[in-house]
Amino acid sequence: MISVRSLCSIALVLVASGAAGCKEDPPPPQPEPASSAAANKGKASLRTPVSPLTKVDPQSLKEYRVDVCYFGTLSLKQARDTYLASLGKDEPSEKKIPKFGTEEQAKAGDAPKGLLPAKPPVPGAAAAKTGPGKDDRRPFNFSARAPHERNARACTVALSLKDPAMPDVDTALAEYAPFATDLAKTIASAANYYQREEYKKDSFAKGKELHAKLIADFQKLDAHSDKLGLVVSAWHSSHMPDLAKADEGQKAAITALEDARALMVILSSKNVDPAAVKTALQKVETSAAALKAHGTTHQTDPWSKIMTPALDGFLRDVKAAEPKLTGQGISSPALFLPVVTSFVSVIEGKHRALSRSLIAKGQAATREAARAAKPAAPADAPADAPQKE
Repeated sequence: MISVRSLCSIALVLVASGAAGCKEDPPPPQPEPASSAAANKGKASLRTPVSPLTKVDPQSLKEYRVDVCYFGTLSLKQARDTYLASLGKDEPSEKKIPKFGTEEQAKAGDAPKGLLPAKPPVPGAAAAKTGPGKDDRRPFNFSARAPHERNARACTVALSLKDPAMPDVDTALAEYAPFATDLAKTIASAANYYQREEYKKDSFAKGKELHAKLIADFQKLDAHSDKLGLVVSAWHSSHMPDLAKADEGQKAAITALEDARALMVILSSKNVDPAAVKTALQKVETSAAALKAHGTTHQTDPWSKIMTPALDGFLRDVKAAEPKLTGQGISSPALFLPVVTSFVSVIEGKHRALSRSLIAKGQAATREAARAAKPAAPADAPADAPQKE
């Protein structure tokens, strides 16, 4: 048995440990005096003021969306021409699998992250995935959707912008937007149907349904697109940008964009004059060079910084397509698609540059206002002021 003396010793040790533990606990934090908190609250923040939100002029925003809609959906014509050329007068079959001109983009590097395995497949893994209950479909080909659906969505967005009114353009958009959106979705659906080889499971049943719908819509495409193109060109001709208040970078950028637009209108017309293309191309080269030269002496200027690469890409793609230029336009659909895509990049570059320019101007105005609002330092007392005893 434990003696009474031992129990007392243990109790004394426990009491001593508890007392020591209490002494080591840090004191509770003292609340900040109300006067101190109030003083800190009244101090001015030293952080740089946030620049005011900038908004692009509604007219510029709507014109941007309309341009992406019309010029971007010229890619639908490229998809049509590629599809019809791949089939001739036949229906889809094992001997003739339709193409849409985006097949070259369906590479591992183009697939969105997460769709393809990050590591090389283990030997035998492919066979294991094709068993019962396994999904043996190929990864969804997002490149088959681009740029058709993306640019068609710009038509829907443009149609939703009611202010300001663009009467003839609005009327043409009301007809074209739903048509282009529906056709772009059908192309994407068909492209993925063939890419995933689903025709092997239904003996081309869905392929033949899609073929009938595509042929019907392809026959209407030129009429819808040309109608919108005419009113868009007429609008820009009667609403030329006012460069009176624009800075040098903006003037050079807009001039280059308008020259590129004129060239794109010629390239997308049904009767193309190669001599007119060459003249228009030289004009774009000159205005693009002027913008680039401006950027060398104004390296922070957003207009040159953003638009010069886009213009360089457009010029490169047009020159690559020149050998295939005929009286009916660029005869190679594979070369026409990059021209369309790069010109849309020029349009988008102009919009981004405008936004960046407005942000920079807003930040400059905020800094100027902050300097103007800063209180002046108190004047020193006169040297001969009487001193108190």
